[in-house]
Amino acid sequence: MAEDKFADEVMSDEELDGVAGGKVGQTVVDSKFLYDHGLVDDWHGNTHTFFNWKSDSALVDAGWAKAGITCVTTFAFGNNKYFKDGKEITHDEAVAHVKANFSKIRDWDA
Repeated sequence: MAEDKFADEVMSDEELDGVAGGKVGQTVVDSKFLYDHGLVDDWHGNTHTFFNWKSDSALVDAGWAKAGITCVTTFAFGNNKYFKDGKEITHDEAVAHVKANFSKIRDWDA
C-alpha cells in the first residue's frame, strides 16, 4: 500500500521549513510524533496550534522534556531548537533519541 511506504517517514529540518503553517507546522509535526511515542496525551493540527500557540507549544515542550530533550518552540522566526545534556542538537538527532528510547505506540491516522 502507498500509505505504508511513508508510515515511518520523519521530515528533515529542511522539509519542515516548507510545511504549511511555517514554524507552527514544525511544532505540529513534533506534537504528532511525540503523541505516537506516548510522550503527550493529545496532538493538534495547524489551525488549532496557530490559535492556541501558548498551550500547544507548552505541551510539545513538556513532551520533549519527558524524553530528556529541552525544546524551545518557535512560532514564526527560525526553527525549533533542541538540547540534550546542555548541548544543542538537530531535530533529526532529537527524533533519533526518541525512537531509540521510546517505542511507537500509535500510528498516523489514515
